Amino acid sequence: MSVIAYELPFYGNGLRADDLAAALQELTPKVLRLGALEARVVRSREDAYRFRMSILVPDKVTWQRLWNSEELIEFRTVHSNLYQKPLNYEINIPIAHGRAPGVVDPYADEPFGPAKAAEDPRITGMPAPTGSG
Repeated sequence: MSVIAYELPFYGNGLRADDLAAALQELTPKVLRLGALEARVVRSREDAYRFRMSILVPDKVTWQRLWNSEELIEFRTVHSNLYQKPLNYEINIPIAHGRAPGVVDPYADEPFGPAKAAEDPRITGMPAPTGSG
């Protein structure tokens, strides 16, 4: 199967990065329900205001339906005060993919966080808690 990777670079506005993190975390499962094959949001450890959302779709038609859906239009409208504009996506074609032996999904640890994304300790930009103490 040939897939297309759309990358959305977000840069949070002053003192609103945690709110943007929560909004992106809550958007992720909606994107999957709209037909994305995979959705992933990462936050920079070096710049807590910088985020990148990666959405894999099977074809351009799925992306257009997703991008123009009520859910994404509402997200861009309601949360436009949380990030700098313009929001321009990049279109990429995956050329390589790999995973260490035995690793099923390195992002599988509560991929969408708790019921209230704002209560997720990972959103603060601080190092994530580990099981080692």
